[in-house]
Amino acid sequence: MLTIINYLTAFWSVVVMNCIQPANWKYCYRIDQWLIPDLIYAWELKTGQKYIYQTEKEYLKGIGDEQE
Repeated sequence: MLTIINYLTAFWSVVVMNCIQPANWKYCYRIDQWLIPDLIYAWELKTGQKYIYQTEKEYLKGIGDEQE
């Protein structure tokens, strides 16, 4: 429970407080482009469907396979 509170507090202080400022509205109003994909990615990391730096590992593995 404490972890959830910490994440919500960090989200509030970083995202919400910065998106309240009119200078940042043009970057914050399309949450379907930045928030939703990141939430989906976080869920996939949490459930083990993906791993951190998985795409980079696959890319580097592909380069290694081409050289052989």
